[in-house]
Amino acid sequence: MDLDSNDRKLLNRLQIGLPLVRRPWNAIAEELELRQEDVLQRLERMKKEGFIRRIGGVFNPAGLGFRGCLYAMAVREELFYQTAAVINRYRGVTHNYRRRSRLNMWFTLTSRTEEERGAILETIREAAGGPLLYEFPSEQLFKLKVFLNMEETADASAITPSPNLNGVATSKQEPCKIEITDVQLIRELQGDLPLSTEPYTEIANKTGCSLEEVFLRLQALQAGGALKRIGAVLKHREAGFSANGLFICVLPEEHIPEAGKRLADYSEVSHCYKRRTHPDWPYNLYAMIHGPDEASVRKVAEQFVRREDIKDYDILFSTEELKKTSFSI
Repeated sequence: MDLDSNDRKLLNRLQIGLPLVRRPWNAIAEELELRQEDVLQRLERMKKEGFIRRIGGVFNPAGLGFRGCLYAMAVREELFYQTAAVINRYRGVTHNYRRRSRLNMWFTLTSRTEEERGAILETIREAAGGPLLYEFPSEQLFKLKVFLNMEETADASAITPSPNLNGVATSKQEPCKIEITDVQLIRELQGDLPLSTEPYTEIANKTGCSLEEVFLRLQALQAGGALKRIGAVLKHREAGFSANGLFICVLPEEHIPEAGKRLADYSEVSHCYKRRTHPDWPYNLYAMIHGPDEASVRKVAEQFVRREDIKDYDILFSTEELKKTSFSI
């Protein structure tokens, strides 16, 4: 079923975040000049039709004391899917993609300790037949803001209030202090928020908190950087963004800070990082570019390449989504 203009407005608004009020769906409905019943019916339908992956909390692993990293390796075809199955069974793996590249398997892994990380990676390497495992930790973050603009006439920069996290080194972030009750709240919000008139009241009842305490704790998690937002996470392909390209390039170290900020300014870019290089993999600036097709992704990348006079670059298109989920504890 096609999306109408109100569906698209609603999806854009819910990517920004749901307010912390007793009746959040009603607040959204009033803002968009809709009825609450209409909002809930539209959300239920769009979830059923696959446009919405989930509506819930989006958390920052570093803010909760976890460390995440991007990894890639070249896996022989006969071992590819058995390796993917091993990788995907770990809760700390949120993304795993086949990409059109010499390094054909790319995944993220989040863990609390180096010992845990090392044991998991060794198991993965064994399943893959022992290939070289490339580690690409973030050295500088220029942008981390996933927003799929569902309205052609909407200005994404104007309707997304959260700023680009320019120049933030994620490894430096201090974890937020959390209590047992916070963990219970986080686990409730890792799933789907109830499509009922008072979803936060339901969560309060499940955790044994008052509604006021729920709001105070969630506000504290947001202020401490552990909770990014409570909102909708869309399925890229179903939402019309079927092309997903990892743009990588080589820049002189001294040019990266300013070039990274300029790359992050493109609305089609959701993630932009400076990452570690390797002797046979010299790329140091990475960005995820989204578009309706590969041509549109290439257009953005080539515009940036011309602007910065970049000679060495590539676009690694995702050809298969092996796993994609939200971070959970």
